[in-house]
Amino acid sequence: MGKTISDYFFSFADRNLPAKQVSDYVAYTQNDFYFNLALLKKNRINRLKVHFSRTNLQKIFISANLSGVDFKIDGWDINYLEKGFFQVLDCNDFEKKLLYLKDSLVIVNNNDVGHHAVTRHYADIFSMSDSTIFAVWDFDNHHWLELSTFLAAHSDLYIPTHHENLYLLTRYNWLTAGPVYAGSIQWSKKYITDHLPEMITAHRSDVPLGMHIPYSVFRFRIQTITTLNQHYPTVGFSNRTFHDRKIEDRLKEWYSFKSHWIVPVLNDVSIRIFDALITGGIPIVSESLRFLPPINEISRDHILFYGPYDIIDPQNLVTTANELFDHGGADKVVERHRYALNHHHGYNRIHQIIMYANEVFALDIRSR
Repeated sequence: MGKTISDYFFSFADRNLPAKQVSDYVAYTQNDFYFNLALLKKNRINRLKVHFSRTNLQKIFISANLSGVDFKIDGWDINYLEKGFFQVLDCNDFEKKLLYLKDSLVIVNNNDVGHHAVTRHYADIFSMSDSTIFAVWDFDNHHWLELSTFLAAHSDLYIPTHHENLYLLTRYNWLTAGPVYAGSIQWSKKYITDHLPEMITAHRSDVPLGMHIPYSVFRFRIQTITTLNQHYPTVGFSNRTFHDRKIEDRLKEWYSFKSHWIVPVLNDVSIRIFDALITGGIPIVSESLRFLPPINEISRDHILFYGPYDIIDPQNLVTTANELFDHGGADKVVERHRYALNHHHGYNRIHQIIMYANEVFALDIRSR
């Protein structure tokens, strides 16, 4: 008999290191600094509440990175920030931007301020805006903690996308909402619905698609993708130019495959899961996500799960995915599309964020 699970577990080098690291950061977050920060933030929230009790909300601004969603609420002036909005050129530009955002709700995405040169500018705009509500939807709270802690502190409402690090982030902002999972944001609801006929009739490849941006620090993810690439060249590494392509090209690529093999950065709910579903395909995701929300709510007709042996020898699981797709036919393509459209589109997510802000600040946001 080989090693048992217990034998192997107790043989781990530095087995208690993760527990010690968590204990250390929990101890650190008991510092009075965090309570004093909470008091400062509460004072700001109270001032904003008073302001908006006397002045109606005028506009809703949304990150340029979310413009593909084409979000609308009847009767409301919805504006998308220009790319690089928080890059301040000079004092005159700074004052113009403060005035431009006055009496508004601004939904910021972490990618708006991720560049080091922009972070300080954003902090100054946030700090000097006494009549603007900033809600930050953070796509990278699972791994980019330097930015996430900054954003939690420099937001009136902080919205993480992932389960990870929630306790830590609530120490920087008591008004942490969610997580609000990533939704499909590449295409508007109308655009994706208009192209449903092509998704139904398209010829789809039997090999899975799974091109991932490489992050060298996540060695297990790199090893997983590299191993799968030996079997399927369509699962591998891409560059960051995907979103520079035309939306029709991106859409056609997604609906040209029956299945999509999706390797998380850590154990996160990837936006790619919902892009796969909304284009009628079958996402293949890690077994570690099976019972976590919102994956636990997805019909097992629409999704498959891979385990460690599937990484080594993926053909049987890919065959199962193809059989599931072929057996379901056009009806299941439509079903997957409509499920993602109704439950996991960026439109739904942005509406959810606005309703959180509506509750905190009593903004009376509704269709007019």
